Amino acid sequence: MHALPRYPFRRPAELDGAPSPRRPVVVVGGGLTGLTLALDLARRGVPVVLLDDDDTVGVRGLASRGIVWAQRTLDVFERLGVAPRIAAKGVRWNVGRVLCADRPVTSFTLQDQPDLRHNGFANLQQYYVEQFLVEALQAQPLADLRWRSEVVGLQAQDVHVALQVRTPEGDYALQADWVIACDGAFSPCRKLLGLAPHVFDRTEDHWIIIDVTLRDCAWPEERWTWLDASANNGRAVWRHKMADDTWRLDFQLGEGEDPVTAATPEAMRRRVRALIGGDIDFDVAWSGAWAYRHECLESMRHGRVLFAGDAAHLVAPFGARGGNGGVQDADNLGWKLALVVKQGADASLLDSYSLERREAALENIRQARRSSRFVYPRGLESVQLWRDAIMALAPSLPWAARLINTGRLSAPAVYGGDSPLVDEGGGAALPDVMLNANGASLHRLLGPWFTLLCFSGSAAACAHPLVKVVAVDPHCDAAGRAALQRQLGVPAGGGQAWLVRPDQHIASRRAHDPAFDLDQALASCIPSRTEPSHGQHPATA
Repeated sequence: MHALPRYPFRRPAELDGAPSPRRPVVVVGGGLTGLTLALDLARRGVPVVLLDDDDTVGVRGLASRGIVWAQRTLDVFERLGVAPRIAAKGVRWNVGRVLCADRPVTSFTLQDQPDLRHNGFANLQQYYVEQFLVEALQAQPLADLRWRSEVVGLQAQDVHVALQVRTPEGDYALQADWVIACDGAFSPCRKLLGLAPHVFDRTEDHWIIIDVTLRDCAWPEERWTWLDASANNGRAVWRHKMADDTWRLDFQLGEGEDPVTAATPEAMRRRVRALIGGDIDFDVAWSGAWAYRHECLESMRHGRVLFAGDAAHLVAPFGARGGNGGVQDADNLGWKLALVVKQGADASLLDSYSLERREAALENIRQARRSSRFVYPRGLESVQLWRDAIMALAPSLPWAARLINTGRLSAPAVYGGDSPLVDEGGGAALPDVMLNANGASLHRLLGPWFTLLCFSGSAAACAHPLVKVVAVDPHCDAAGRAALQRQLGVPAGGGQAWLVRPDQHIASRRAHDPAFDLDQALASCIPSRTEPSHGQHPATA
């Protein structure tokens, strides 16, 4: 069985009275979102302190928690240098099946995507992903990881944020220009600021995760969903393959069933045995009861404190939207904060983080609520009748099977609407299209900041220090040109030029238009500082 790493507490100099300079960024919370954001900032040249009240990764031991990593998340991790380890350790799956009354009624197949660097999804326990992120951060000289460091005080001022940090050897004060709260669903930072999210709904739908390690198992590496499994008293079950021959089993509990009783070793083994039969030997690797709620902060920015991941929004796990959404939060915020700290951009740029990611969170909540109502329609009589009818018809009628909603799988956000950082037709994430047989891909051509992709024989002229200009066509072989046509709808050599943001989202698809003003577009994305920096670290080129 995998052993979680333990990270030592190292006594900070502040406890010995050493002068403590104001830090550019402090990230509170060393979970998935906080680690991703801290790594992004450090790689962009921003010194970052990460505070976590634990001394390991994961939560409550070997908790699998998030396990399904979407293609967009893998693209982000590719940029941060950890995707190869995730892909190598994880399980790639393409087939999902839904069963009603123990009979398969519908399935889907995620097609292999040879045009793109990463396939649709990879399964891996969250503690592995977090461990890979920690190890990548440890290699960054600008990252200061402080374990067993609990934030117990937080005061947001006009020019800085004051923190009080509790450690095993005493408390100390820390000041930061910016604080990012990535401290989870019950965010202490949120409470210290007196903030409460808007709650869309709470549910009485309770589940238990039982991760089991199977020996000599011939199950296919597919995601199976039973909506009314006889082995679970007519309740839903999810089954996913993970690393280490371990399977994630989610059992929906009955109304009134006590989660504590359901989590006893005897009760768990009976439940698993009823599902898998008597011939397969297994060990319980981890278990945990859970319920879900849908909530979101009205704003993800409060002055110099920003919120990300579960501290900002919560969503039911149907469709794998929680962890993937947190990674996209970090991806959106990292470059904007780096431009403010390192490149002299005005802090108003951070308002676009709240605008874009809150709308993405609300879309995730909308999708997850539809799925949760289908999976658990109790108290909604019309939904219950409709669901029962669909499930009765699904075994014999394909159109009814297509209406079964167990969770539309996580998809990358498309920014638009009121966002000042994209124009009409922009906002989507740029696919990482493979360009030639030697492994070159579209994302590997991108610069650290903005990139002007020229789908023609030559690159346009541009002297802006934050823009890399790339002619795509010279990097393509015939297969790559065909892939560009299929994935982007634009043939290499077709004369188009796109402006791509540092988070790999498309700012504009019309940079080739004579009327397109690159300076104006960049001014929208990088507003100039209009007031003194209030002691912030000087901008560097």
